[in-house]
Amino acid sequence: MKVEDLEEILNRRIVEAYSHGYSVVEITRALRKTSVDFVHSLLRDTGHIPVMARNEYRRQYDIDPRLMLAFRKKGFSFGRWCLGWRLDPTITATVLKSMSEEGTESATHLALKRDFPEVFISLYGGKRIKKGKKKRLHSQPNSLRIDWDNERKTFIATIPEYPIVEANGKDWEDAFYALKSAVRLYEYILRMDRLVENTGTDSMAH
Repeated sequence: MKVEDLEEILNRRIVEAYSHGYSVVEITRALRKTSVDFVHSLLRDTGHIPVMARNEYRRQYDIDPRLMLAFRKKGFSFGRWCLGWRLDPTITATVLKSMSEEGTESATHLALKRDFPEVFISLYGGKRIKKGKKKRLHSQPNSLRIDWDNERKTFIATIPEYPIVEANGKDWEDAFYALKSAVRLYEYILRMDRLVENTGTDSMAH
């Protein structure tokens, strides 16, 4: 399967995860990416997240510095975060100034708790969630094979453990680096598949 095909599949998986109720931050976390820019841009460009109005680009909201720092670390902004959750930023900033009455969580507080649990706890209190060990997608190193394809006049790099993934190049090195890109995309796809498999019910809505 070519890199272009894998990119298309990955994009579809991301859209599917978002449609199932996972947020931009949750999808980014599942992909093990540092910045939300790739996921947010894809969902915006495909029409799943609204385009931010020009007058919102530099608008400042009165939110806690701890939350602002969390957004900055993800390459996010408060306005873009609200767009992903379909929340009004002005109302959301006001709601976040206090916890919901009688201990019930509003949609805004639930969104914050899911995306930034540590910030949520520091703002409103609560028990810290123990982080489990990350599961590896494979238990042993993958094999690598590079062959010359006489018909296609190119080197073909494959990994027996991922039979549907292959890449070609003019020499061994070219084929190897092309395969690394293909495998990275395939592993992203597997992570999205695992995420969607764990989809809950009503609590997943955004």
